[in-house]
Amino acid sequence: MKKLLSSILMVTGTTIGGGMVMLPAVIGVYSYYSAIGILIAVWLVNTMIALIFLEANCYLPAKTSLISMSRRLLGRYGEWTAWIVCLVFLYTIMCAYTTGMTEIISGFLEKNLLHVPSAYLSILSVITISLPIYFGMTHINVFNRFIVISMFTAFFALTFFITPHIEISNLLAAPIHLPTMALPIVFTSFGFLIIIPSLRGYLNDNIKHLKISIIVGSFIPLIIYMLWVTVVMGAIPALGKDSLQTILAQSEPVKNMASVLISHTGNLQISFFIQIFILFAIASSFIGTSLGLYDFLADGLNISKNPTGKIKLLALTFIPPLFIALTQNHSFITALGFAGLMSTILFCLYPVMLAWSGRYIHKLNTHYRVSANRSVFLLIVIFSFAVIGIELLSLKINFLQ
Repeated sequence: MKKLLSSILMVTGTTIGGGMVMLPAVIGVYSYYSAIGILIAVWLVNTMIALIFLEANCYLPAKTSLISMSRRLLGRYGEWTAWIVCLVFLYTIMCAYTTGMTEIISGFLEKNLLHVPSAYLSILSVITISLPIYFGMTHINVFNRFIVISMFTAFFALTFFITPHIEISNLLAAPIHLPTMALPIVFTSFGFLIIIPSLRGYLNDNIKHLKISIIVGSFIPLIIYMLWVTVVMGAIPALGKDSLQTILAQSEPVKNMASVLISHTGNLQISFFIQIFILFAIASSFIGTSLGLYDFLADGLNISKNPTGKIKLLALTFIPPLFIALTQNHSFITALGFAGLMSTILFCLYPVMLAWSGRYIHKLNTHYRVSANRSVFLLIVIFSFAVIGIELLSLKINFLQ
């Protein structure tokens, strides 16, 4: 039971990232009902994709990562495509997490008249995340439990301060539109598939516990997202002055979110709790993603996890994104935007391709098969290309601007 709880919290922590703060502004301009609807719909689709990925993983032994899955089920070209897309995505997202943690910690220190070079703070962030991974799952679970509890504490403090200022008229005022352009961002907000191979090994291939971890662990973020969207949309109007629409138009949307919430509630503590929440949300996603990349590299490069092997794996896991974060002047939001496209290819298309190959082409035996037929697989492929198309259109619009 303890392992099951730890696995649920790992899925929850990996899913909830710092970008959650901006969800109400991204989807709220399409109306409250549309916002809640897209969250539920994407959660359902993403949960099905996660179970399909679990089926694909079960065609091979436990602790088998995406590379070995791709080599066995998709061949050499599938393997090399997985290497390229996965490394680009994971290093980009880890660069974003490193930059995000550094910016928040630096902001706290500067408010207290302390200046520490960003490079030192980035290195400190990486060391903090890498140490639990070196010492193993027991230390990872303790560290992750602390982070998730701290994150939830900050979140519920935020909702406590904002809730008295909710106005029902704000929730009903926005015109109802389909939030099509918000689809890639919402899909990325439910990303946790990278840790499924690690969880399968940790839970000793217990399929029942794996399914519970996936469903419950991702359902908790859904509830948190719905609560956060309700609270923020109730306090801030969708359109007009100091609205969700104006927040999105600003160059520093997270900072402006805090400013607009303070203006509507009159509570200066909101800014502090938003920063605390984002810090721990980034840290929880950071350690889950790092663990996924760590196991991915161990499997793909066939590096054993003895003391020397662990040092090699940690170096390969953390040094490239740290180098990028230190040398490239990319913001947290910019890096997340680019990672969104990669995540759709990796965690939407690839699971279906892997499971399809194992089930219908190679006709492999497995002890777990998700209740989904060819039609469901094809619908997810169509959904994947729709998300990719919207993401490419969004990137084009941002580039032209």
